[in-house]
Amino acid sequence: MNINKRMMILVPLLLLIGCSTSKTIENDLMIEQYVLDRGYTIVHNEGIVHEYTLHKKQLVEMPYVQYWSVQDVDPLMYVGEKISTSKFIVSGHPLDNNSKNENQQTNVYIMSSATGIIGGYSYPAHSEMNDGWVYTIDGQTLEQHTGTSYRVWLEQWQDKYK
Repeated sequence: MNINKRMMILVPLLLLIGCSTSKTIENDLMIEQYVLDRGYTIVHNEGIVHEYTLHKKQLVEMPYVQYWSVQDVDPLMYVGEKISTSKFIVSGHPLDNNSKNENQQTNVYIMSSATGIIGGYSYPAHSEMNDGWVYTIDGQTLEQHTGTSYRVWLEQWQDKYK
């Protein structure tokens, strides 16, 4: 193969790689800025930690029901879309002062899709894995976020998404 043919193949390939890398970097910066705009200090950016395509049945399965329960959007808008979750360890978050949070840091997860940032959730950065429900990105409980008890919320959620 002569040099001109190689260049005709190589140049478009490099442009394609460069454009997709540029979009990834732009998306990462947008997500990072979203965290900073909330007033948190980023201690560590762990990047994307989970990706999945959202199916309606997941909305009543753990752990997805937790993640989506504390969002301000209807998850049905994202059914069929690839969801990426990025993890940040932050300080300056309301959960830093949680009595069980000896690290004084909080894990913040940002959910995004091809259409942009969806929202997120958080929980104290315990030194050991902890069972329990996630908090809103700003540290509210499910009850605080919805204004209803867990039992009432669960009935409404299952009626809507089952």
